[in-house]
Amino acid sequence: MGSWIKNNKFEAFLLLLVVVVAVGSGLHGKDKGGLYEEAKGRYDGHSSSVRTLESKRPYPTLANADAYKKQVDDYEKTVSALEAKMLSYRPDKIESITPPKFIENLNAVRAEVIDAFDAQGVEHPGDQFYLGFKNYTGGLPKEGAAAQLNYQLSAMKAIFEVVSAAKPSALLNVHRAALAVEKDKAPEPVARGRGGRRVAKSGSQKEPPFDRLPVEISFVSSERVMRKIMSDLTSHPDYYFVVRSLRIQNEKRDQSPAKDDVEFDAPDDAGGDDDPFPGFEDNLPADDTGDSGVPAEPGIEEPAVPALDAGDKGSRVLGQILGAEQINVLLEIEVLLFKGAKTDGEEEEDRS
Repeated sequence: MGSWIKNNKFEAFLLLLVVVVAVGSGLHGKDKGGLYEEAKGRYDGHSSSVRTLESKRPYPTLANADAYKKQVDDYEKTVSALEAKMLSYRPDKIESITPPKFIENLNAVRAEVIDAFDAQGVEHPGDQFYLGFKNYTGGLPKEGAAAQLNYQLSAMKAIFEVVSAAKPSALLNVHRAALAVEKDKAPEPVARGRGGRRVAKSGSQKEPPFDRLPVEISFVSSERVMRKIMSDLTSHPDYYFVVRSLRIQNEKRDQSPAKDDVEFDAPDDAGGDDDPFPGFEDNLPADDTGDSGVPAEPGIEEPAVPALDAGDKGSRVLGQILGAEQINVLLEIEVLLFKGAKTDGEEEEDRS
């Protein structure tokens, strides 16, 4: 082999060159193959991401992104407007009063409400009517509950002003559930973590940003009066009233009409078969305005209630169908007291 190389130096050089080139090409191809597989893997990953984005609705183009941003901005404006409207019901401050002062306010408001009901001719429980605060006729409230009770008292005065203005037939009963500040309930222990740090509650246990002040009232009225009371409460400018439940019972529910209570006359065939309403145009009254004479609320169409004849059984049943009878109504109302308002005492502490 050595003598052949000496005798064929050129050929040996060419052979060595071929071997070196082949080995270099093999190593280079191997590196390129690894780079290709790596690039192919990245391409497949990007391709999968593109296909995922293309499956989204809407497709994430610049135009759609701008439209989505506009929707988010509009939503934020709507939420901000709603927040401002809701917080407009939050009082700037809650008057800090003493328990004797609350009793004085209760007596004054009670007298005003009774005078309003008497002026409108609305029946009420009379001497037993204490606006739901009967438990304070013989005792004082707790020192820390007087401020919130006074706010509820002013809200209930607004409720009774709405009820008396609508002129129901009678106010039957008022029930006020005891507030949390009135109860002798020990405060819940604050959860503490390592090092005595306060542990925040989980999202599902967050307290609402308002206190509920519940009250129930029951009264007798017509359907129109009941709807007016509901409308005026839910649109009150000073207090946020929420009607949690409504129960309505007809005063003569045990005397509901039966199908045999009415006898209809047989149709008159004198007009012939061609005209389904013979003589209809000739029998129209001179003033066919459709006015029933019953005052209606703005935007609410009132049913025409016929004049009832004691001897006309058909008119009596028709009156029951059209709502001519009285109804017993039970309203469960919550006055929402939005948190954040300070009492007079807290403001003095802040100034100091």
